[in-house]
Amino acid sequence: MEEGYVGINLLVNGISYPLVVLRSEEPYYRQAARLINERLLKYKDTFAAESGEKLMTMVAIDIAYRRMKDTDLSGASRVSGKLLELTQLINDTIDK
Repeated sequence: MEEGYVGINLLVNGISYPLVVLRSEEPYYRQAARLINERLLKYKDTFAAESGEKLMTMVAIDIAYRRMKDTDLSGASRVSGKLLELTQLINDTIDK
């Protein structure tokens, strides 16, 4: 195994997934597995009659939706901040 990498096992929906990841990224993989398992339990409780495949698809849609929404909001925030910065530069230039 290359330096900086670590072998881990993630347990998702009762299945172990062996992975080799950067040591610095291990917490993110573990948090992702935890998030998937939490959402899966939520959907299992709500939609007990659905198949495992449908439940996992619902989890994927849920997580992807939240990621897209968060990305959009953080992008808008960055643009807004840059606009304020540019406005200040213009005002400073005009005032000189």
